[in-house]
Parts: sequence; structure tokens; C-alpha cells
Amino acid sequence: MDEYVAIDPMAMILQGKAYLIWVEIHHPHEPSVAEIEQVFKRMTQDERKLAVARAKTFVAYGKAVEEAAAKVK
Repeated sequence: MDEYVAIDPMAMILQGKAYLIWVEIHHPHEPSVAEIEQVFKRMTQDERKLAVARAKTFVAYGKAVEEAAAKVK
């Protein structure tokens, strides 16, 4: 799988919190199922398995964070 790294031109214009707000508006963190499906179509079977395993790790981490936060309240 090819990987590319790019500099967001807006990062040169906006700084700090202003840039983070702009990113949240224009690049939300929740991709659609259709977008993920398109990526999966280009992946090998091993890459798909690794991606699913990584996603499950993030889910478990998220649940642990939520549980810890609930106990602190």
C-alpha cells in the first residue's frame, strides 16, 4: 500500500486552536462506511486483518477511557 505525507497549507495560515477548529470542520474524524470499504478493496487480506485488529484495539482503549472517566466524576 502506498503511503503519502502532505503538508496541509492551512497549517501555514492558521495556528493553534484556530487550525484545530478548521480541521474539525473540514476533516471530521468519522469516515463513512463507504469510504472505509473503498480502502479495504485496495488492501491485501493480511492488511485487512491488521486493520480490523487495530480498530478493535482502539475500541477497547476507548471503553477503558470512558470507564476511567466515569469513575473520576
